[in-house]
Amino acid sequence: MKTSRITLLAGVFALFASTAPLHAQLNLSTGIVTGNNRIAVSGPTSVTLNGITFTNQGLVGVGSISALATDAWGESLGSVSGLQISNFTNNNDGSYSGTFYTLPDRGYNAGTTFSNYAARVQQIDFNFTPYTGSATTSANQIALTYNAAGSTKFTYNNGSGFVTTTGLVPDSSTSLAGKTVPFVTISNGSPGVPTSGGTTINRLSIDAEGLVLKANGSGYVSDEYGPNIYHFNSAKQIDAVITPPAAILPHSPAGTLAFSSEINNVNGRRGNQGMEGLTLSPDGTKLFGLMQSATLQDSGSGNQGRLYTRLLVYDVSSNDAPSNPTAEYVLKLPVLNDTGSGNPNKTAAQSEIVALDSTHILVLSRDSNGKGATSSGQPVFKSVLLIDLAAATNIAGTLYDLEAGDITPGNGTTLAPGITTLSWTEALNLLNSTQLAKFGLGLNAGSSADANTLSEKWEGMSLVSALDPSHPNDYFLFLANDNDFLSSNTVMAGLDGALLPGVDTGVTNNTTFLAYRVTIQGLTAVPEPSTFAMLFTAIAMGFVYFRRRTR
Repeated sequence: MKTSRITLLAGVFALFASTAPLHAQLNLSTGIVTGNNRIAVSGPTSVTLNGITFTNQGLVGVGSISALATDAWGESLGSVSGLQISNFTNNNDGSYSGTFYTLPDRGYNAGTTFSNYAARVQQIDFNFTPYTGSATTSANQIALTYNAAGSTKFTYNNGSGFVTTTGLVPDSSTSLAGKTVPFVTISNGSPGVPTSGGTTINRLSIDAEGLVLKANGSGYVSDEYGPNIYHFNSAKQIDAVITPPAAILPHSPAGTLAFSSEINNVNGRRGNQGMEGLTLSPDGTKLFGLMQSATLQDSGSGNQGRLYTRLLVYDVSSNDAPSNPTAEYVLKLPVLNDTGSGNPNKTAAQSEIVALDSTHILVLSRDSNGKGATSSGQPVFKSVLLIDLAAATNIAGTLYDLEAGDITPGNGTTLAPGITTLSWTEALNLLNSTQLAKFGLGLNAGSSADANTLSEKWEGMSLVSALDPSHPNDYFLFLANDNDFLSSNTVMAGLDGALLPGVDTGVTNNTTFLAYRVTIQGLTAVPEPSTFAMLFTAIAMGFVYFRRRTR
């Protein structure tokens, strides 16, 4: 017994000792990255938060699809703003197979060029053989095959029948399922409303960012413009709408909804910072939606003042589209300097979330450096945070939900008295040069990026069981990038729906998937949702420490 206790304590000591390299120059108490958060760690790293222990066993697979690939409709395949996995299977020969369902955003847009891109879900079948060696290897552990037959556009009933949506910038609004939603009446393919000419569009406008897909094919998609959450049936027909509280809705002037992402609205969500994260609790009863960064009225000065964002929780156990959230919390995001030195000048806005149980979620938080960016700075911060809801203040239904409701009155950086934010810790650091180099990936600046440079935007995240009976708490965490449709021959739909000649965007940015093996202990339920293979419940912490010691 004495020997076992010593072994257990040694294991616990090793666990906490391994956390130091994970955080690098991120101060967990302030959320400030003082330099860059790049690390070089070859072994596992672990953190614990309110009964949940998350251990990153390391990067075990990489796969990519060429940026030149086209989809079932002849447009550039694009990349991943939302990610779900189904049919994940252990082939019992060291490999796995499954299906990625990926959600592109509003299509190619740059400057004054916006494509008439219909929101859709793409199906990508994959085979995955985790790499367990230590030597450098090629990045082909995830073999990916686009499935045109399984890819689907969203539709909605416009009163005359079911039609597709558009990603063009909204110039007005319409009513759908009793809610006011963004709409495009006329467009000339630019951010502004045409002063003359233009093409009649008359379509619901969605800039898709978050995806929940249930076993029966129904689910939810969130967007930037509304920023709304749309429920769809198994045929991918939108049949209900969840609109956020008035404090989050964009207004310009006050009292008037203004859904364009290209104007300076006076309150509510800022342009291109909408309902970025979306996830369903493992039991299917709670829908979580997380804003990418702070609303205008909740912000301080500068990009670094956008750190207080809002998490909405809806009870969907008996109603697919409830009118109001049952809970609403404040998340304080990390801040950084995108050059790697100096005072913070950026907020590490979040790009995706995954619910582990009813009170813990994973949040993908990142900078905007890397391939696809034009900045000269190397990546500074790209991490998965482990978030705990238990002790945070629920502000749902309070004055903070009214139009212009401000949780940071006064200077925009200090929370109102009585509001306790969500607690979090860093669980997984993507900027691990040792792990990346094993697969030939690097951390160059966007301005000096090569084919192996880590992409700027990581916006897809999904978790599945490793289906390993000997390690029932092991999972694979898949991450994927949004390549912004950047290639040497980007094909898009014009205003009339016809394909335009390919455009050389100046950067070829492939769609890339990363796979990490992780161990999560302490869960009372397993991640999202019934679409995925059943996972396993956690076992006693001491026993797990002992087993990890013997692994």
